[in-house]
Amino acid sequence: MGLTPLRLRDRRGMRGREAFWFYIILAGALLILDMTGSRIPREIRAYANDLAAPVLNLLDRPVRAIQAGLERVAGVSDIYLENETLRDENGRLRQWREAALQLSRENERLRQMLKVPGREVPPAATARVIGIGGGAFERSILINAGAKDGVLRDQPVVDDSGVVGRAIQVGHWTSRVLLVTDLNSRIPVRLERSGIVGIAEGQNETLLRLRFLPKEADVKVGDRVLTSGQGGIFPPDLPVGKVVSIDGEFIMLEPLGMLGKLDYVRVMAYVPVPAEDKSLLESQDGGRR
Repeated sequence: MGLTPLRLRDRRGMRGREAFWFYIILAGALLILDMTGSRIPREIRAYANDLAAPVLNLLDRPVRAIQAGLERVAGVSDIYLENETLRDENGRLRQWREAALQLSRENERLRQMLKVPGREVPPAATARVIGIGGGAFERSILINAGAKDGVLRDQPVVDDSGVVGRAIQVGHWTSRVLLVTDLNSRIPVRLERSGIVGIAEGQNETLLRLRFLPKEADVKVGDRVLTSGQGGIFPPDLPVGKVVSIDGEFIMLEPLGMLGKLDYVRVMAYVPVPAEDKSLLESQDGGRR
């Protein structure tokens, strides 16, 4: 004898309540593990990112194909004007190239004479953005490079214009990157013009806030802000943002990284100088002075 519709509804309701309480208990357990510093929640999230990556890649292909087709059609009419502009720019760039090569040679000779180590940081991986984490409490992206590509946790991530963020979860094939605009992002920076140091904080908005500057700090709209190298996460002299507004203690920065148009990014294989090596370098600098 079959079950009546009422009994079927009751059974489905009981299963729904059981599933609800199961997920509540599971979420509570993961939250407690995360608060106690356990690696289990991070590993679960990284594994979930790896599982979602093939689906995201599959869904992303038709979107990129349509976008590329529209860009080709829209760009045909502008090719002639762009060619004329590029010819003029090429002439100016040749002059700048010769000057840059001469300065580069002089810089390398001086570096060898003073035995100063270079600051060039090679990329650990070049990756494509395959997912965006949005919402009221998160500003992050998912990229298709992970441990197999040499990516490590807390490595800096940049694009062609500036700092994008840092890797916070590293799976085998994918990594999640915390953007500089996230509320949990703190980057030690310095003003390029004056060298004064501070902290660039994410606000979960499009702008960053520059804080912890000296009261006598000279800050102007348009000033560029670079990484200071302190803290051990970001190498020095990476572009972070520029000052767009000053209202008392509220100094706001516009990120230089193209966070709204991210396509490809680079994960930097940055290893900070150990404390003992840093003290040795400082003592050598003091001896030269």
